[in-house]
Amino acid sequence: MTSHSCVDFQDSLSASPPSGPVPDPNLPNRPSNGSDAPNQDHDLLQLLVQMTLRLRLRGMDLESSTGLSGRELDLVALLSSSRPTSVKSLVADLGLPRSTMTAIVDRLEARGLIKRLPNPQDRRSVILEATPSASQALHRYRDGMLSFVQHLRVVLRQDEQDQLTHLIQKIDESF
Repeated sequence: MTSHSCVDFQDSLSASPPSGPVPDPNLPNRPSNGSDAPNQDHDLLQLLVQMTLRLRLRGMDLESSTGLSGRELDLVALLSSSRPTSVKSLVADLGLPRSTMTAIVDRLEARGLIKRLPNPQDRRSVILEATPSASQALHRYRDGMLSFVQHLRVVLRQDEQDQLTHLIQKIDESF
């Protein structure tokens, strides 16, 4: 898919815009400056859709460099950043059904990215641990992201980079 396809897809999403902005009850209310708010919301929506689709396409390339799908990558990242963890805990952290988690764990274990260990606190269950191969896959993903950061350094001035960093941190803290 090309960036032109992103725009086409984005245009199809904007073909029937919502009748008005839908407030998110989890976000603070912001005063509207009248009739411009729906247009600003629509413009921001279009930009976010286009950018997230482009980032997703780039992410797919990064995922393919690791050989991991999005959820597999999520699980490997969680396990690599923590101590061995129970499946139950991962189900809660990722918000996935247990059957989905079991299927992901089975695939990752078959590929040597995670291993099941006896749970020292409960012999009836297992805990999961990332292997060195999982760490290597995450390094490949980070290397791909580094090329994206280098791209941003080329297209953005230093003050714009600082502003983008600040805004991304602010958005991240809101989740």
